[in-house]
Formats: sequence, C-alpha cells, structure tokens
Amino acid sequence: MRVPERSAAPAAELRVAVDALSLWRPLTGIGQYTWNIARSWAAQGGPPASYFYGNDWSDHAAPRTAAGLGALRRLARGALPRSYELSRAMLQRRFDRRPQPCAVYFEPSFLPFRFDGPMVLTVHDLSHVRHPQTHPAQRVRILDRLLPPALERAAHVLTVSEFQRREILAVYGLPAARVSACHEGVGTQFRPRPAADCAALLARLGLRWQGYFLAVGTLEPRKNLATALQAHARLPAALRQACPLVLAGSPGWHGGHIADALQAGVRAGEVRALGHVDDDDLPLLYSAARLFLYPSLYEGFGLPVLEAMASGVPVIASNRSSLPEVVGDAGVLLEPLDVVALSQAIERLCADADEWQRLSQAGREQARRFSWSACAAQTAAVLQSAARGGV
Repeated sequence: MRVPERSAAPAAELRVAVDALSLWRPLTGIGQYTWNIARSWAAQGGPPASYFYGNDWSDHAAPRTAAGLGALRRLARGALPRSYELSRAMLQRRFDRRPQPCAVYFEPSFLPFRFDGPMVLTVHDLSHVRHPQTHPAQRVRILDRLLPPALERAAHVLTVSEFQRREILAVYGLPAARVSACHEGVGTQFRPRPAADCAALLARLGLRWQGYFLAVGTLEPRKNLATALQAHARLPAALRQACPLVLAGSPGWHGGHIADALQAGVRAGEVRALGHVDDDDLPLLYSAARLFLYPSLYEGFGLPVLEAMASGVPVIASNRSSLPEVVGDAGVLLEPLDVVALSQAIERLCADADEWQRLSQAGREQARRFSWSACAAQTAAVLQSAARGGV
C-alpha cells in the first residue's frame, strides 16, 4: 500500500503525543526507531510533539539514562509480568496528565495507552505469533490478549517492512487500507571508516582491523546466534584464531541457551562477547569487521543488517522474513539453521577478495535506499491524516 502523501497544511496544526518509554537507555531496536523518527522531525520541521517518559512529559526527545526510571520502563513493558496491570494503570494516570492538548497519539511500541482521539500504532514484528517459543510465555500471553483490540482501535497501523505488513494482514485480518509499511533507515554515522579511525577502539577491545566476524543483537533465541557459533566452530583452526566471532549485544530472555557454546569459544580465544556496545563505538565496530553474520529466525526489519551494509561490511544473513527485502541482492542469504552452509559461506568470502569487494560495494548501494528522513516524513503524513479523520 502507498503511504498517504503529506498534506499541504502546516505541521503546526497538530500536536502528537508520543510514547517515549523506549528512549530509556540502553536503546533497543524500538528505541532506535523512536529516537530516529523524533530526531528527523526536529531536523526537517515535522509535527510538534509531546514525549511521554513515564515520569514526565517533554517537548524534546532524547535518550535518557537513570537507573530507577529504567526499572520503570521495564515494568511498563511487562518484564515483571505480575506487576504489568498495576504498572500500566500507574503509567496511564501519568499519560493522561499531558501538559498540552494533543490531536493524535503515536504509539511506536505495540501496546498503546488509552487516548481520547485517533491513535496510530507501530507493530514491528509478529514473532510472538510465528515463533512464540522465543519469548517468555507471559509476554506472549500479554500480546495475544492486548494487541488485537489495540489494532482494532488504531486509526492506522504502521509497520517496518512489506513482509511484516503482509503478516499483519494475514494474522489479524485488518483492511489493507489501514496498514502501511514505512521502512526503517540508517544513520549517517554508519559508513566505511579508514583503519586509523578504528584503531583506538580496536586496541581497547583487543581486536584487529578486519580480523573478526561480527554479530550484533540481543542474546536471545530468536537471533539464532547458536548457529553462528556452530558455524564458526567448523572453520579451519587457523581462520578461527585469525578471525574470532565477536558478539555485540546485551543478554536477553533465555540467553543461557547458547552459554555452553559461547563459553567454549571464549576459553579457546575464538569468541568474544562484548555485551552492550556504546552508540559511539558501534559504527567503528561495524566498519572494522571482516564479515557480518545475521542468521536470525524472524525479523520485522533487521536494522543491524542495514547498518552493516552501510558500513561497507559484506553480510551473510537469513533468507527468512523481512531480511531478503532489506538485503536484496547485496548479500549472501542462507537458511538460518544450516550450519554447514553458513560456515562454507564465511570461508568462501574470506578466500575471494573480489567477491568480498563486490558485496561491500553492493551493500553500500543497497543501504542508500533506506533513510530515517523518509520514514519520519511518511509517519508524519499518516499522523496528520489520522488527526483529520482520515487514514
């Protein structure tokens, strides 16, 4: 479906209420989505907005850091499920105390608050439906119970890929005109860097320029990092030692499922688990990698793949869900559970300098098709239409 064009009317005619709970650090993928849309609106004259952080409202969006309020965000997202209804009721009272009237409400993270007016909702993926075993059972129950009525109540539903739009239509039976795909984008900080720019970070981490394979994502079953670990373990010993597998991401639910394979690789000096990587360091970590591995079982979009391609790093990714839409012909796509095929692809790209260079260039060209400014403009157009009674 084509996203509605922007109205000629000035953006100042409406104010958007935005749930900004995802902007508590460390930012998840949804936090990056929310932050980049808000930042683009500020830069390109988007609609005025009021951002709800759980404890207060602000006219300006920015990632925040505070230990106690980070716990509040986790409560709001159901990390402590027995407290979910209580915490949401508490947050709802604060959400209702908006300092300025808002014409429309933008919920960038699945489950909206009550709002007396039009609401636009973003659904990033349906992994809780397609792969429920990769989530805590209580999270699945909450989404199964609360997401369908939220979708019915929404004036319009946004999602981040055409694949995910088709999934939403198939699972929930919404009218096609009420669901739009707005691709995510990639920031200008993700670009090829010379070795000298990365030298200080690599020295701090004990890594070498193009001397490691990189995987970025939360350590949880859906990311399928066990396949990456097994594929790396099959490589020739000399290549494993020359290029360890580096995992960048915070531990997630059931992250212990890969603990044995992870620890064996760490003890052998062939695997590095960095945990959360600061936003300033991540672009350099991408640029200095030899290859980027992303064998995820299911993605609504797959932002790390786009960031890697923009950084000039050849990508080997899963051929499932949205990833073929994002990667196109600019990377190697494989069955996510095929350990042998992944290992062979890694070895082949390490041996073929011409193919490595071709994929590096193709990835940069593919990444240029995606921008946060376009995503933010399309989102603002949908919100403007919803505020005026359309979609």
